[in-house]
Amino acid sequence: MKKTQLLFLTIIAFLFTAIVSEETFSQENISFGKIDMNDLTLTKCSFDTAADAMVLGDIGSTWFEYDAREGFVMIFDRLVRIKIFTKNGYSAANWSISLYHNDQEKETVSAFKARTYNLEGGKIAETKVKDESVFTEEEDSYHQNTRFTFPALKEGSVIELKYTIRSPFFRNLRDWSFQWQIPVKWSQYEVRIPEYFHYSRHTFGFIPFLRNEESLAPNPNNDASFNDNVQLMAIKDVPALREEPYVTCMGNYTTRMEFVLHSYWFPGHSVVEVNSSWDKIADDLLKDEDFGSQLKKGKVVADLALTINAAAKTPAEKMQMAFGNIRNRMKWNEHYSKYTSKKLSRVFEEKSGNSADINLLLIVLMKELGLKSDPVMLSTREHGLVMEQNPFLSHMNHVICLVTIDSVQYLLDATQRLLPYTMLPFQDLNGRGMVVLPGKVSWINLMKNEKNSKLLYATLKLTPSGEITGSMKFSQAGYVARDIRNSCVREGRDEYLKTLKKNLKGWELTDISLENLDNPLESLITGFSLQNSDIAQVNGNMIYLNVLANLGQTVNEFVQEKRTLPVDFGCPLKESYVFNYEIPEGFSVESLPENVRLLLPDQAGSYKFMIQAAGNTISVNAQLSVSKTLFLPGDYEVLRNFFTQVMAKQSQQIVLKKS
Repeated sequence: MKKTQLLFLTIIAFLFTAIVSEETFSQENISFGKIDMNDLTLTKCSFDTAADAMVLGDIGSTWFEYDAREGFVMIFDRLVRIKIFTKNGYSAANWSISLYHNDQEKETVSAFKARTYNLEGGKIAETKVKDESVFTEEEDSYHQNTRFTFPALKEGSVIELKYTIRSPFFRNLRDWSFQWQIPVKWSQYEVRIPEYFHYSRHTFGFIPFLRNEESLAPNPNNDASFNDNVQLMAIKDVPALREEPYVTCMGNYTTRMEFVLHSYWFPGHSVVEVNSSWDKIADDLLKDEDFGSQLKKGKVVADLALTINAAAKTPAEKMQMAFGNIRNRMKWNEHYSKYTSKKLSRVFEEKSGNSADINLLLIVLMKELGLKSDPVMLSTREHGLVMEQNPFLSHMNHVICLVTIDSVQYLLDATQRLLPYTMLPFQDLNGRGMVVLPGKVSWINLMKNEKNSKLLYATLKLTPSGEITGSMKFSQAGYVARDIRNSCVREGRDEYLKTLKKNLKGWELTDISLENLDNPLESLITGFSLQNSDIAQVNGNMIYLNVLANLGQTVNEFVQEKRTLPVDFGCPLKESYVFNYEIPEGFSVESLPENVRLLLPDQAGSYKFMIQAAGNTISVNAQLSVSKTLFLPGDYEVLRNFFTQVMAKQSQQIVLKKS
C-alpha cells in the first residue's frame, strides 16, 4: 500500500474515532440542571420518529464504601433525563423508586432532585417536584415505594431526575435496564465491586453494547485499601421495546443487566456462600420468620379444621372445603409477595392480605387437616422467567399451595374467588415452580388442566329478504369465563349484557340468559334469541351469507410480517362453532366453501372446517385448537400463515340461488 493511501486511511480512522469519542463523551457526562437548548427544541426522535417520548440519557453507577463502624455500604447513583414529545408521552413522568428494608436496617434515598424544564419566551423555565407531592407506600414487609409525578408537563418538556440510594444490603446489587418502552438515546451503567465480593453478571436482550469494559482499579475509599473490579456498559440509540400480543413479561426480552451475589469473604474470615443453591435458599426460607415460621401456626385455623373434618368424608373433600373456605373468606389486596405482611392470626381475623398471607394460611389449614401440603415458589408472568440454573430468590415473587393426595398433586391458589380449585390464575402459568422442601427442593410444572375454550352453537333461519332470526348458546370455560364472572361482580350483570350487545354489532338480542354465573366449576353459558337484517346480502335472485354470519373471530392478531418476541398463549386454546341454517323455501345452494383441515407442525394446533347441505338445511362445523403454548420468533411465519388461512376460511360465503 502506498504511503499516501496509508496516511489517508489513518486520518479517516482518527477523525472517526474523534467523532465517536466526542459524542460518547458528551452523552455520558450529562450534568444535572445543565439543559441543552437543543433538547428543548427537539421535536422528534431521530431513530424512532413515532415515539411519544425518549430518554435523552440514563446514567447510573454502583460502588462500595467502607468504614470501621458500618462495614461495607453500597451506593447507587442515578441521573435520568427524558424528552416529552406528545401528551401520550406524559406517562414517562410517573415514577416510583423501590427501597428494601428489614426489621433492623433499611435503604435510604438522598440527594433527591427532580425538575421539569419548559421553553417559555425563548428562555428555560424550571419547575421543581415539591416534597409534598412525593408519596411513600409499603408494598410488602420488605419493600417500600416512593412515588411522584413531574409537574408542569407540556408537549416539548424535558424532565430530569437525580437521586442516591445508600444500602446496607450488598446482596441486592441493583440491576440495570438499557431498554425502555420508549427509545433511549444513551444508557450507561458503571459498577465497582470490591475484590472481596463475587457476583455473576447476566445479560438479557438482543441489543449489542457500544461499550462493555472490565478493569481493575484501586478503591478510592480512605478507610480501606483494596481493589475494585470495574465494569462499564453503555448502549446508544436503543429502540423502544413495544408491546405485542401474547407476551408474558416484556422484561424477559428487555436489554438489561443483572448481578447475583454468590459469595463474599473478608481478610481473616472464611468464605460466606450466598445463593449457592436452591436447596440453601429453601432452607433459609423455611427458617424465615415471615415464611417458614408462619407454617407452624396451626392454632390459627384449628376451629375451622375441626368443622371441616366433621363435614368431609375423604381427603379430597377436605382439600376442596379448605380451599373454598379460604378463597371465599379472604380478600386479596392484589399484591404478590413471597412473605407474609403480618402474623397469620391477624390476617385470618382481618380477612384480607397479600398472596403469601392467603396461600400460606391455606397451607397451614391443609396441614391442620392432616393433608400433605407444601409451599411452591414461582414467578408470575408479569414478573419474568425463572432461570433454574441460576439460584436467585429475587426471581420469585409469589407462593402457592401444593397438596398431595394418593400421589396426585393439586396446585392451589386461593387469591381469586371466581376460579375453581382445578385451575390456577392465569398469571401463575409461567414455566415451573419450586416446591420448598427441607434439604432438597423439587420443581413442578405449573400448568395442569388450565384452558381457554368457547363453543358457539346457533340455529338460524334465513328469509328471502335476507333477514336472519334464531337462537344461540355461547358456552365458555377457563379464563374467558373467569373474566366474564369478574366483570359481572365488578360492574354488574347488566353491564356485561350491554357489552355483549355492543360486541355483537348489528344484531338485536332478546331473551338473554346466563347459566352457571356463580359456579366456576361449570362452563358459563350465555343464551339469547337474535335477529339481523344486514348480514345476508340479497342481489336479484341470489343471497350471499358469511359462513359464520359474522359471528366468528373477525380480527387477526398476527398481521405483522415479522416478530421479534415469542408468542405465548399461556394455555391451550379451543374454539368451536356449530351453526345450522334453515334456507328459505324456493332457494337452493349455488355454492359452498370447500371443507378444509389445516395443521401446525408437530401437532401444535389444527383447524377443521366442514360444511354440508341436506334438503333446506346447511350445517357448518368449525374447530380451532392450539395445544402448543409457546411459539418462538422462528416459528412466527408458520403461525401467522395458519391464522391467516383460518381467517380467510371464516370470511368465505354461502351462496344461495332462487329456483
